[in-house]
Amino acid sequence: MNTDTLFELVLFDPENTVVSLLEKRDIEFRKQPVTRQFVVAKDETIEVISTDNPEILIESLVSIFVEWLEGKQNRKLQAQLVDGSIVYIDTNDTDGVTYILKNALKVTAFDPEYNTRIRNK
Repeated sequence: MNTDTLFELVLFDPENTVVSLLEKRDIEFRKQPVTRQFVVAKDETIEVISTDNPEILIESLVSIFVEWLEGKQNRKLQAQLVDGSIVYIDTNDTDGVTYILKNALKVTAFDPEYNTRIRNK
């Protein structure tokens, strides 16, 4: 991870809705190269680039993640914090989401449609 990276975002999002929301809100990110020998579905890792004003960036990301979670039933966001703990992001607690994103090393976005795509391959 680069020093200008806010956190790593791992996507299991077959419709690329998270990436679309990031692009729509002009959130800067960098795609990581796929290092696996094979890819079973549309999974990728990106790095969210930090800005001069991380508070505004975090606020935008909270909005994006809440919108993404509410967009389809059973979507999940999991975060690994700097202390190594694993937590889930809940749409009902924006203050909690803000705290999580400020302390996140990695966030994983998982859309259950991912499982459907794997089974249908």
